[in-house]
Amino acid sequence: MTKDEVRAKWAVAKRMVQITQDEWDSHNVEAQAIKFVKAKLKIAIYYLSQLDEHDSNYTMPFTGNQMKKALKSPITKQNVKDAADWCHQCRLMRDKACTSWSYEEEKTA
Repeated sequence: MTKDEVRAKWAVAKRMVQITQDEWDSHNVEAQAIKFVKAKLKIAIYYLSQLDEHDSNYTMPFTGNQMKKALKSPITKQNVKDAADWCHQCRLMRDKACTSWSYEEEKTA
C-alpha cells in the first residue's frame, strides 16, 4: 500500500483515538484511563499502518467493534488490559516483520 492508501485506511480509527483537550486537562481517574487506552490504541494503529505500508500479511488482534467497546465510558480494567495487550501484539507483529525494513520510529506520545 502507498502511504496515502494507508492514511485513508486508518483515518477513522486514528480520529477515534485522538485525545481531546478536555481529556488532557482532566486529572480524574476516568480521564487518565481513557488517555491510557487511547494512547495504546494509537500506538497499535501506528504499528498496523507500518505493516500495511510494507505490504505485510498479518491478522488483526482486535476488531473495530472491540476497539469501540474499549473506548466506551466508563473505562474498565478490562478495557485497559485489552488495549495494552493489543498494542503489545501489534508491536510483536511489527518487530517480526520489520527485520528488513528501513524506517524511522514515529514519536507517538
